[in-house]
Amino acid sequence: MTGPMMDRLLPIALVGTERSPGLRALLREGPAPLTGLMQALATAPEDDATVLLRAAGVLAVAHRVGGGLALAEALPEAPAPARPDTRPALSAEPHQALLQRLLGEDVPDSLRHEALSLVAQRGWRLPAALLPPMLALALRLPMLRPAVGAVMGERGRWLVQQQPRWRSIVERPAEPTEEDWAHGSGAARLAFLKDERRRDPDAARERLTAELASLAARERAELVEALAVGLSAADEPLLVKLLRDRAGDVRTLAAQLLPRLPDSEQSAWLAGQWSALLRVESAWLGLKKRWHVEPPTAEDPAWKTRGLDTQRPRHDGLGERGWWLYQLARLTAPAFWPAHMAMTPTELIDWARGTDWKDALLRGWREAVLAAAGSAGVAGEPDAQPGAVDARWLLALLDCREAPGWPAHEVTALRSHLPLAARTALWRERVGGAAADVAGEVVRTCAQPLIDGRPEQAGQLDPALAASLSAAMVRELTDLFAGRHADERRALAWLDTAPELIAWLPLACLGAVEALPEPAALDPNASATTSTWLHHRIAPLHDRLQQAVALRRAFHALPVAAVSSSTDFR
Repeated sequence: MTGPMMDRLLPIALVGTERSPGLRALLREGPAPLTGLMQALATAPEDDATVLLRAAGVLAVAHRVGGGLALAEALPEAPAPARPDTRPALSAEPHQALLQRLLGEDVPDSLRHEALSLVAQRGWRLPAALLPPMLALALRLPMLRPAVGAVMGERGRWLVQQQPRWRSIVERPAEPTEEDWAHGSGAARLAFLKDERRRDPDAARERLTAELASLAARERAELVEALAVGLSAADEPLLVKLLRDRAGDVRTLAAQLLPRLPDSEQSAWLAGQWSALLRVESAWLGLKKRWHVEPPTAEDPAWKTRGLDTQRPRHDGLGERGWWLYQLARLTAPAFWPAHMAMTPTELIDWARGTDWKDALLRGWREAVLAAAGSAGVAGEPDAQPGAVDARWLLALLDCREAPGWPAHEVTALRSHLPLAARTALWRERVGGAAADVAGEVVRTCAQPLIDGRPEQAGQLDPALAASLSAAMVRELTDLFAGRHADERRALAWLDTAPELIAWLPLACLGAVEALPEPAALDPNASATTSTWLHHRIAPLHDRLQQAVALRRAFHALPVAAVSSSTDFR
């Protein structure tokens, strides 16, 4: 609540209106967009204290909706009205109440995403009254932005343009146009360029090449990312040129993309680096090879033009030589290692763990595998591109004994890139004895594509696994609600996980959840193993689960909207 007018009202409020007789005169000087309201307040019959509070309320609303009074005062004229909507608003009372429930604090984020996606699929848009709170929710939760953007309608798009902090919600249009390329944000231009790369890679590359010289470093880095789509040998000359770009982020992107082309000059250069660092000797009478790795002993001036970040962060755990080794490992295509050393990914990890440089190698491999999986996909999958990662790398890294100490989001990302069958196999045998732990992994893995901007891959869950996990959850929650569960760790895991899991289970699995018994009353004579605080947390869980199930069923039951050409601003 800031701005010139608010700053002048604040001293009056502090000392009291009876000691500051200039309130009415001040209101008559209100800023142009609010002149009428302020004039009306200046002549209102109420006492000065009431008038001051009303004026403060007007200014607060102007700040919230219009981006601040300072912005409003700078507007020379009112903006053009929103274009008419062709989609009808989901404004019938029961449906509007459903949408309102999505704003509640207890609703899982994944359920919100599914509900809004269903609204869009059925041909509806949000009613105008819910646009501000939904936009505020999308601003707080980036994973919801595409879903909110799909149902905001023309009035929502108009409203976003009036509030700068909301513009990030629609930065990535679902169907980008030439208008997005010419006048859109960096994210909108990237979306257009990626779309064009899918249709015509050569035309998109020529478009990017023509623009690069006029772009700032940040914009160059944003747009070069599009070359990952439809990558081919034809892109190598441009990527080689970008290895010498002034911006470090641009050089790194180019260095990450070039090794995906196995015949590129960058791939050959990296292979030469490793030939100097790796040596092999015979063991067991020549029947086995023993590999040794020795990191560089001095910095090579050529590294800066090859995408390596030679400046080690002050507090990084790797030493200087380890840092150089890690830099080379993270830029090398994962496919290089099995081919060069004749080992499987699992064998490579076992070998690395026996060296003095395991932290540098494992960290570099992990980042290289994640980068390849994120941009090129997994080998054998329908959408795989050149440089796609072998799924065995993902499995080996997940199975690595050091994995529990790695950043949790990276472990989840590795799991989310696995093919569905391989991912299911990781969980199937553990459901019986560690259902709560598996449920937590399932929830995080299913949601990761939403966080990464891959909504089409979110929620992939094997039906048989979903049925087994649902049955295990119902069984354990039944014991928990009956007071028969003494494992507090597992109970706490279900408190956090069960409502989120509801959003990813098939509808056919929800009947058993609806039939869960009410939690038993706390027995005052229970043993000390029954925690009162835990019981009070369990009690609301039953209601949360029932509400989540009811909400999912209600949104799945939405009717298909009738196409309308009339303007409906409700």
